[in-house]
Amino acid sequence: MGLDTSYNAFVTARIRALATKVGAPVELDSSCKATVKVIFTTNPQKPMDEVLKIAGESLGVRYPHQIDRQKAISKGHAIQGWYLTTGGGGSILNSDPTLLGHVQLWPLWPIVIETGLNGGRGGSTGMVGVVIVIDTTKVAGSTIGSIADYAAMVSLTVAESPNHCDPLPSILDLMSSSCAGRDKPAGITAGDLAFLKALYFHNTGLGPTLSRDDIESNMKRQFKGE
Repeated sequence: MGLDTSYNAFVTARIRALATKVGAPVELDSSCKATVKVIFTTNPQKPMDEVLKIAGESLGVRYPHQIDRQKAISKGHAIQGWYLTTGGGGSILNSDPTLLGHVQLWPLWPIVIETGLNGGRGGSTGMVGVVIVIDTTKVAGSTIGSIADYAAMVSLTVAESPNHCDPLPSILDLMSSSCAGRDKPAGITAGDLAFLKALYFHNTGLGPTLSRDDIESNMKRQFKGE
């Protein structure tokens, strides 16, 4: 939301298409209740604050004032966001967070966390909702396609504070200040797709997710064409 109708539709279609491509669970009914929201705005703090307020009042999120301090770190970034997570690992994907009891709220930038989606910490945590807030005053010069792919990447996995430079090129380089030595990506990369396919290899929600080592092994097999 926040752009004209055609651009809104493009971003929505792109995220759904990439989710389908990598095997993430996607509701076929486009009028379903959204678990991913992407907001384009010139006033990003308003929706960021609204999510924090709702989380504290309605979703049972603990210590919202501590989270508010973390939110302050996000203000300098063109793309911010919130992850809603809870216990249950991959089995809770596409669930209504209001029906799941205790929900945790994590900001996109300040914290490195592990979730059950990538085999971290016993696989006990899973994503139930993502809100991505894009400051339209700060993304000038980037194409709508690259922005949509970035939103898709951080919606499909909990990004580990993406202001760093991984060995493999990634769409996350688009907003990273640490990858000055290589070109900015035009769209989601082969490494991104291999990672997401490995992440959702077991069609999460139906069985255990892969460990980090298994994800690495799966990606190598993909690169070899196996």
